[in-house]
Amino acid sequence: MNLIKNMKSLTKIFLIISLVIPIFTKAQTTVQNLNPKQSLKMADYLYNIGSYFNAISYYERVYEKQSNNAYAVNQIAQAQMLLRDYKESEKWFKVLQDLNVDTYPEAGYYYALCLKYNGKFTEAKAAFNKFEKTYKGLNASAMKKKSKLQAEGSDLAIQMIAHPDTVKVEHLGANVNAPYTEFGPVPVGNDELLYSSLKSDTIIILEDKKRNQSFAQFYSAPKLTDSTFGESTLYTGMPINDKDSHNGNGAFSADKKRFYFTRCKMDDNTMKMHCDIYMCELKKEGKWSNPVKLPAEVNSDSTQTHPAVGNSKEGEVLYFSSNRAQGTGGMDIWYSVKKGDTWSPAMNLGKKVNTLGDDITPYYDSKNFTLYFSSNGWAGMGGYDVFKSKGSLKKWEPAKNMGYPINSSVDDMYYTLSDKKYIGYVVSNRPGTISVKSETCCDDIFEVRYPRVIYYAVRGYVFDAKTKMKLPGAKVIMVSNDTIKWGKDQFSKKDTMYFWDTQALMTYKLAADKEGYFSNDASFSVVRKYDDNDTMRVDIYLTPIPPKEPIVIENIFYDFNGAGLRPESFKGLDSLYNLLVANPTIQIEIRSHTDGKGTDKYNDPLSQKRAESVVNYLLNKGITKDRLVAKGMGKRELLVKETTEDGKDCESCRQLNRRTDFKIIGVIPGKDVIYKQGDSGFDEDAIDTIEEEKQQEKEEDK
Repeated sequence: MNLIKNMKSLTKIFLIISLVIPIFTKAQTTVQNLNPKQSLKMADYLYNIGSYFNAISYYERVYEKQSNNAYAVNQIAQAQMLLRDYKESEKWFKVLQDLNVDTYPEAGYYYALCLKYNGKFTEAKAAFNKFEKTYKGLNASAMKKKSKLQAEGSDLAIQMIAHPDTVKVEHLGANVNAPYTEFGPVPVGNDELLYSSLKSDTIIILEDKKRNQSFAQFYSAPKLTDSTFGESTLYTGMPINDKDSHNGNGAFSADKKRFYFTRCKMDDNTMKMHCDIYMCELKKEGKWSNPVKLPAEVNSDSTQTHPAVGNSKEGEVLYFSSNRAQGTGGMDIWYSVKKGDTWSPAMNLGKKVNTLGDDITPYYDSKNFTLYFSSNGWAGMGGYDVFKSKGSLKKWEPAKNMGYPINSSVDDMYYTLSDKKYIGYVVSNRPGTISVKSETCCDDIFEVRYPRVIYYAVRGYVFDAKTKMKLPGAKVIMVSNDTIKWGKDQFSKKDTMYFWDTQALMTYKLAADKEGYFSNDASFSVVRKYDDNDTMRVDIYLTPIPPKEPIVIENIFYDFNGAGLRPESFKGLDSLYNLLVANPTIQIEIRSHTDGKGTDKYNDPLSQKRAESVVNYLLNKGITKDRLVAKGMGKRELLVKETTEDGKDCESCRQLNRRTDFKIIGVIPGKDVIYKQGDSGFDEDAIDTIEEEKQQEKEEDK
């Protein structure tokens, strides 16, 4: 069946524009003047040069005279599908299927595919299942796998439409979109949209292909409000338009000093395109260089297009689509790393992203380490669906469908996000576009708008309580109710603040610990809801643990000549209890001292019993036995002499010697506090103003 060959070749060269848009030629002979044989000859000629719209007129003339001519019906159905008029192609594939001729055994598959493209998912699923059970033609195994995948996609579409995402998808309007196709949206800050368009208000004639308006060029549209754009104009900010080539698919580097894009040229004889990736650089004087074609590590004899830029430890990463050899299927997504002025050989992203179909239009969000791309090789609700996968370079999570309404029953591509992460864009030929033929003919740019989430964040540093210097390497966690941990543990740095998102009307505690320091925490509350993002500053101060020095517990009182604790002691002991709770790994030795009066025989047992009284108090409070050691010191470590210089007894000196202290004698592994995990959707990096916060940090460090 010729349709397979034609569809495959078109999707393989899915380049800077949807090449399935209608390209028309002037009919040289009136249809009515030809007999069926002449009409068929003219129709085949027009079809073979890509003039599908005019070819259909001649094939329909043949069908009027010969209603059982399956070849003519097949060609009409193919041409309508290539023109993306899925309502017409559904009708004609149904006619072909009902003719029930052995020549076209795959008609049932393409009829089911058109049902799916037209949003008739229940009917499509039934038709795919029927085809899978009955098909006995060539490549039966492959065709049945494709049919099964499409049936799964139909099921998925029904589920996704029943549970839509909260995102809004709206057409950008005529100031941006025009007949034929718009593609490759690139937000420039929050004030401008750069994109490419094949602008024409009339049918493009094949003989006019050398005219400037027949080539895709870069345009820009100013953003007037949060949701409206001014009239677009041909882009002149960089020398990236070329009147003899298609130009599109732009992507800025993270520092906005490099701009990558695709330039494609068509062979006038073969009508096939070849695309390469080019780069412009911003020079010191503020001017952009002329485009330079990237080297052979990126560009090859095959087609490469759809550049997207990410960052990694290895350097700047260029993701792009290519149909080069050693791929997984047709168009695959590849990457190359820029190190200085050199590029690494292109590497395939692997089977968690790439499929046997076509995987195209990558966009990489370096902030969230997420790749967005479109594919027709995964189960989806349309032709090309938008998917996402977290990862970098060759390590990726399995691709996930972005759901409805970002995806539709037709093609959805070029998903990208603006600096305001709640606003993005997608290119689609869903109904609602501005087109010259069918409602699904041509690609337009749609805005993707997520419900705006207001983030309340906390940031700060860990300090040494004595030196007041920033303390790197302390582990910091955020908890609520002393039981639920939010987000991931963070480690303090001298040059970067810790940073968490919070929720309104909640109380939190930041807890920090570091070897050689007592743990400490700081509580704060998000007391009310705000209309915009808000960030508060909470710092934590850690006190160094004295090395091998005893720490006196103030105001510990015992019964006279006994070991019983008096109620006045509880406040001091509770401070020790709180320290043990805050530092769950330390093991301490409780040491009780007597004054210098009496014998060791009397003092040692008394001091031991007093130390044990403290241990028992802490045990009753919930401190585990393995963390406490009682030791009676008697009169072996007197702090001061108990007589004055003239030899008189000094009662105040004896009182200083009668004391209880403790020493940290070890650390017990595995005694860290275990917290319940908070909301898994808590996103530490989602706040819109994170770049502003980082800038504030730099200013504070100066």
